[in-house]
This record gives sequence, structure tokens and C-alpha cells, in this order.
Amino acid sequence: MSGAVLIVEDEAVLAKNMRTYLERHGYEVACADSAEAGLAMLDRFAPDAVVLDFNLPGIDGLQALERIR
Repeated sequence: MSGAVLIVEDEAVLAKNMRTYLERHGYEVACADSAEAGLAMLDRFAPDAVVLDFNLPGIDGLQALERIR
């Protein structure tokens, strides 16, 4: 396995396409459709990398990044 990636993206088609691509290249992938959902997943998923959309409903990408750090 190449590692784990958390995708935080509110556009379902884009999130699905990124997930498919990464899984084909050996990554374990989890998706969240909001920053709040992504932040809630961090403890149980523990990704090596996060792909984070900037324009999200609720908490935006920059606010989420501050909490992730």
C-alpha cells in the first residue's frame, strides 16, 4: 500500500474521480464532503496526506487546515 489519503471535497463527482485514481495507484482513500466531516475522520483514519478543497460549506479549507495542523 502506498499510504492513506483523506479527500475533503464537496463536489461528489470530483471526489469520486480523485478517489478512483488514487485507489488505482495503491492508496487507501477516505472521502468527506465537508471540513467538519473530514476533521471528524482524522482520528480514526489517520491519513498520510489530505487533499483539501478551499471552498467548502461551513468551515472553509483554510480554517480546516489550521485545525488539521
